[in-house]
Amino acid sequence: LMPVVFLLPVFFFQMTKSVTNPEELGGLASQMTNDYGHLALQGRMAAATAEPEEIGFQIRTRVQELGHGCIFLVQKAGALQICPTDSYTKRELIECARAVTEKVSLVLSALQAGNKGTQACITAATAVSGIIADLDTTIMFATAGTLNAENNESFADHR
Repeated sequence: LMPVVFLLPVFFFQMTKSVTNPEELGGLASQMTNDYGHLALQGRMAAATAEPEEIGFQIRTRVQELGHGCIFLVQKAGALQICPTDSYTKRELIECARAVTEKVSLVLSALQAGNKGTQACITAATAVSGIIADLDTTIMFATAGTLNAENNESFADHR
């Protein structure tokens, strides 16, 4: 899901740059539509599995809002292709691209909110792995006899 979300702003950026070359807008709009289709499918699955349910609702709502923004952007791209010299349509296209970019960031924040538990587990697992590595290193030095004992006991007695 995340790679598709990251690709969408690239196409919006390309669309705003294509204001000077309106003939490129058709292909970009088609690619963006395909990418949004993939995002919508994956977003539906992410929303269905999200916990708590509110996060799923947020993902679903924000993906839908992004879809509406994409529709407006494609419409403005079509309008600019019809009349490539219309400066008002160019400004509208750029504004739609900005709005869609904002909606992409809202989708990302909803996905990250649903990912907090997963991220917490990854962070905990990393911390535990670090502790285990430190213990293994200490055991290795203690077994080699390079650690100073506080009394005359051996490491083997405590291991």
